[in-house]
Amino acid sequence: MKNVNIKLPDDPLKGSSIQEIGKKLRDGSISCLNLTKIYYKRINILNSYLHAYIHLDESLALSWAEGIDKLFKSGVDLGPLMGIPVAIKDICSVEGMPTTNGSQIISDDITGPEGSLVKRLKSLGCVILGKTHTVEFALGATGLNKYKGTPWNPWDSKTHRMPGGSSSGSAVAVASGLAAFAIGTDTGGSVRIPAALNGIIGLKTTKNRWPTDGIFPLSPTLDTPGPIARNVKDTNLIFNTYNSINNPKKSLDIKNLSFGKLKEPFTLNLDPDVKEAYENICHQLKMEGAKIEDVVIPEANEKVTLFPKIVGSEIISAFGIDRFKENVDKMDPVTGNRAKLGLDISSYDYIAAKQRVIELEHIADQYFTQYDALLSPTTVMQPLDVKKAEIGKELHERSLLASANTQPVNIFGICGITYPIQKFVKTNNNSLPIGLQIICNKNDDEKALEIALALEKQYGEPELPDINKFL
Repeated sequence: MKNVNIKLPDDPLKGSSIQEIGKKLRDGSISCLNLTKIYYKRINILNSYLHAYIHLDESLALSWAEGIDKLFKSGVDLGPLMGIPVAIKDICSVEGMPTTNGSQIISDDITGPEGSLVKRLKSLGCVILGKTHTVEFALGATGLNKYKGTPWNPWDSKTHRMPGGSSSGSAVAVASGLAAFAIGTDTGGSVRIPAALNGIIGLKTTKNRWPTDGIFPLSPTLDTPGPIARNVKDTNLIFNTYNSINNPKKSLDIKNLSFGKLKEPFTLNLDPDVKEAYENICHQLKMEGAKIEDVVIPEANEKVTLFPKIVGSEIISAFGIDRFKENVDKMDPVTGNRAKLGLDISSYDYIAAKQRVIELEHIADQYFTQYDALLSPTTVMQPLDVKKAEIGKELHERSLLASANTQPVNIFGICGITYPIQKFVKTNNNSLPIGLQIICNKNDDEKALEIALALEKQYGEPELPDINKFL
């Protein structure tokens, strides 16, 4: 795999931030065209190894970049994200680019035309680099895709490990320096899981904070788009810019925060390193002066019954029953088997499940009367060997637990962000990525970001994988 003749351009965000790149774009230190060319040089070298992108259109991206440079020169400033290259998950429509939804089944008509989210990014001056790989129809947490391919987790150049899903390619692209940030979607953890397994930041927004039109409707009840970025500072900038928040709140101090440390079911089936990192970060936060108390949420177990009833029913509804039955056996077996569960759900059970989600949103309030946030491991495991996670292999059942700790956030209708904590594993200096899930109440997305910013200020920005090992 090693090729000494390949010269990989430096990652534009190495030791920098989106805000700092924005300053360079404005003072002329770099043009948007050259910035985009650097990203494309990295993509052209690394994507054959990492398979982050499923669709690329360099000429279109460069054309957009040239247009942004002209706007800069004419004095137009569209805000902090102007000229910043972004990757888009391939369940989101982008005009001029195909949408496969990670499937060999033609389904772009279900996704529909380019939606409000992508249009908003364009209006902010972002340059779209391409479309990233996804689990088929975004229905899966492992990142595996039998027919379209599984991106390679950049933390291990020798073993193909789970990238996490369903926003697999988006997370790999960001962690590898193939995009400044990326868009993912989160129905049961599909932003947080791949971000955690790739050692970066992923924000699951509160429902309706970001629009879902122009995105494949896996579950209109639970779908939430969100950003995936290299650090919390960038994630905060992306969220605030998108939402036109111009006066961010004062930074928080860890010693003034109170946390609910989630116990079972969030602490079941943890990898040893995950358990150690979780215990150590919670201990460290307590040592910093934060209030930490154990919390049990019995309603979190309802994910097991609610997800099949809601998601299974709604993906079938998206296709239409006849079209679904004609195509389900052409799906990736994991996707197809999960989707088929909806065939056995009665209209009564579906409506009751939807009603229960509304009730859970109200129940969630009580868990935030005493605490600023709830904490848990984002995933119970570190990235598994893909070969061992496939159907019939020894770790397949374990791989399906990837969303065990993230799904409750969706059924409660609240928000969450993942922050890397593998540095808190003291017994292993070569630990693979581990995420800490910071959970806040409905529409407290800004607070989740502020808390994550406090952790990043105290414990540092995420470490990144050594991409040169792939060359």
